[in-house]
Amino acid sequence: MALLRSFALIAAAAFLLTACSRSPVVQLYEGAKQPDSQVLTIRVPSDLEVFTINGSEVDGVNTFFNTDHKDLKVTPGRYEILAYYKRLWDLDADSHEVMKSDPALFVVDGKAGEVYRLDFERPQNVTQARALEEDFSGWVENMNSGEKTPSQASGLVLNRGFLAPITGTEVETKGASAVQPKAAEAVTPAPAAPKASSANGSEGGASSSGQASYLDTLKAQWNQATQEERRQFLQWISQ
Repeated sequence: MALLRSFALIAAAAFLLTACSRSPVVQLYEGAKQPDSQVLTIRVPSDLEVFTINGSEVDGVNTFFNTDHKDLKVTPGRYEILAYYKRLWDLDADSHEVMKSDPALFVVDGKAGEVYRLDFERPQNVTQARALEEDFSGWVENMNSGEKTPSQASGLVLNRGFLAPITGTEVETKGASAVQPKAAEAVTPAPAAPKASSANGSEGGASSSGQASYLDTLKAQWNQATQEERRQFLQWISQ
């Protein structure tokens, strides 16, 4: 339980430091900061987790902010963003669940000075949130003109295994600190990826002795944790 308590304390400290010291702006281009009139702004709701941008995982894009959105600042051009719904829901006073959807493909093709927003129909209760897990879609809105473009099916299945946020297997592509616009082309959704299975056929099972060891340790700590410690731990791994 000491390990779990340490996780919770670290998470709480990180949340406080982030909320106090960071603005919800992520610069995703190289060089000095440019005025908003020279860059493209992509606003992402806090309940959307960015999977990849133009096929690559991007460092810092999912940083936690104490706001309902974050603004990604990029050079003008075309961006194909795979994003999925992710939020911690209270089931009752003593139990909680992290809801995650499969990714959807949001395409932004913007000019300097424009602001686009990724958005979706927000679930109002746990039942609606669960429905998003396998049927998630949204749209891209041009905040200057009000024009909306529906998202596209990605053909991808999210790894929802308990260890995925800890071992980094939610995203297995190479990270980067900046992204470049993509040349305009027809968007072809990626082929469907099979759900991960263990030797006994269970989804998201451990595939190595190292992962099994992690899982056994976490199970033991979880069984000994208080309800509040469990909640704090779930909130930490959901970020």
